[in-house]
Amino acid sequence: MTLKAPRIPLVLSIFLLSQLLGNAVGKPEANTAVSIKRQIEPRYPGWAYTHGVSSGYAKIAFYVDENGIASDFLPIEYTYEAFADELMSTIKKWDFIPATQNGAPVKSVCHAYWEFRPDRAIETNALFDTSKRMDGNGKNAFRTLKYREDDELDSRIGMTAFPGLAITRDSSLLDLDRQTVRAHVSFFVDQRGKVVLPHIVDTTDPQVSDQLEQAFKQAAFALPTYKGEPTIALIERTYDFPILWVDEELPQSL
Repeated sequence: MTLKAPRIPLVLSIFLLSQLLGNAVGKPEANTAVSIKRQIEPRYPGWAYTHGVSSGYAKIAFYVDENGIASDFLPIEYTYEAFADELMSTIKKWDFIPATQNGAPVKSVCHAYWEFRPDRAIETNALFDTSKRMDGNGKNAFRTLKYREDDELDSRIGMTAFPGLAITRDSSLLDLDRQTVRAHVSFFVDQRGKVVLPHIVDTTDPQVSDQLEQAFKQAAFALPTYKGEPTIALIERTYDFPILWVDEELPQSL
């Protein structure tokens, strides 16, 4: 008779940028976090078996849009890359229920965490809040990749390039005399200085949030480092986006 390892109940929470905390006065129940509708368990990576690795974990950041579709997956922490690859490929098969704000579905950024052991399919899974850092200890003290927050970096990294917010003159999105749009943005900067998973937390002009997000993906930063080594950084800052008025919509870069 073969005994199966017991399953430990799933713990669900969410890292939702503070847009979900926005204008919910009088209707707090109308705001909900992302939840998992259908979940497939990752397998223990074959690479870990063959290399004698007895356990591991990974954390992945990604968007979940208004339709519950996950995209733009970014490994932000792992013991070995094989665990991140397995979790990332598995999350793509999950089905999500999107977050809501005032009863309407909204796009959000999620962070998924998974611990692997060869003798059980799952030990812990969570959509977790980065304010509760799961640093790990003991067996999880080792990690190949670990993201860092802004105040942990060797120095504050500055923006080196930003193309501005392109708005067509006939779009009626903004008054033609406007020169800037202010927005509070949360985003990752990878080891090459590229912006990943930008999310508009708050803005003076929510009607252009999608355009702000797309524009910010074209920004570049100085390389983030921790103890002299390149790292992935999680940043949250406020910017005045310069408006570039154009006569027709600019083509999307390939």
